[in-house]
Amino acid sequence: MYKIKINIGSIIILVLLVACSKKTINKPEPLEAINSASVAFRYKGSSLEEFFQNPSKAYISGYFYFDDTLADDVVFGLDIEWLEGLDNPIHFQGADWMALAGFTRKGVLWFPVGSPVNVTGTPTNTDQWEMRDTGTELRPNSWYKITIEADFEKREFTSVRLEGNGSDILVDISGYALEYPNYVPFDKPALTFYTFALRSKEFAFGNDRETKVFFDDIEGGIVKGSEKQIIFSNGFEHQNKIEEMPIVLPVTALNTIQEDFWYFENENAKITIVSTIKRSGNNAIECNADLKND
Repeated sequence: MYKIKINIGSIIILVLLVACSKKTINKPEPLEAINSASVAFRYKGSSLEEFFQNPSKAYISGYFYFDDTLADDVVFGLDIEWLEGLDNPIHFQGADWMALAGFTRKGVLWFPVGSPVNVTGTPTNTDQWEMRDTGTELRPNSWYKITIEADFEKREFTSVRLEGNGSDILVDISGYALEYPNYVPFDKPALTFYTFALRSKEFAFGNDRETKVFFDDIEGGIVKGSEKQIIFSNGFEHQNKIEEMPIVLPVTALNTIQEDFWYFENENAKITIVSTIKRSGNNAIECNADLKND
C-alpha cells in the first residue's frame, strides 16, 4: 500500500462556465492535468427517495478497454457520487460525496481519500490518494469489468473489484473516507455516475504514448444486504454526442438535468461516443486523457 499526494485539482467538479477573455498564443502549453470524465444523473423514483432520506451502500460497475499504445501513467475508472442538494440535506447543503476509483494498465489501483475536515462540512482539493498494486498487469485489447461499492451512510469506501482475462481481484478498502471535493448547487439530491481517464503532467514527462480509454455497459444502484438493486443502466446507445450541463447560478433546478443522459463533467474533458470499439450494442464512450491544450 502506498500514499501519494498529487495536486491535480478537483477530480470531480461540476464546472460552472464563466465567460472570460483569452490571449491568442501560437503554441499553447500542455495542461498540468486533465480529467476526461462524463457524468449521468438519477434522482427520481421511490427507491432513490428512500436512499436520499436514509443513505446506504451503493455501487457502480462497468467495462473498460484500452489498446497496447496506452501510456502507463493514465488512470482510468468509474465513480459514483451522492449529491446532497440544497433542500433538507442530511449533512451539509450542496455536499458531494465521491467514491472514485481507477487503475493504470500496470494493475495499480488509485482512489482518493477524504480529509477529516470533509466530515465537518469543508470541501477539499483531490490531492490525497491511496495506491494498491494488485500484482496483475492488465492486458490490452480486452474488456475488463470494474465494480466500486461505497457506504454512503458511513461516507466510506467498501471495495473495488476487477474482473477479466481470468482474473477476479477484490480489494477491500473499507474504512477509507469518501472525499467531499465540491459544493454543488443543485436544489435536490441525486446519485451521479461517471467514467473517467485522467493524467497529470507530473507523471507524463517523456511519455508520448496514447491516452484513450473506452467504456461500455455502465450500471449502478443500491446495495441491500447481499442484493443489488439496479437504478441506472446505460450502454451509450441513446445519444450520439456528449453535451454540456445546463448549469444556472446560484441554484440549478435538478429537474432541468436529463436523467440517464451523459454530460461533460468539466470543460476540459475530451470525450466522444464511438462505434468503432464497443462491448455490446452499437456504441461505447472514449475518454481521452491527452494533455494537449487544444
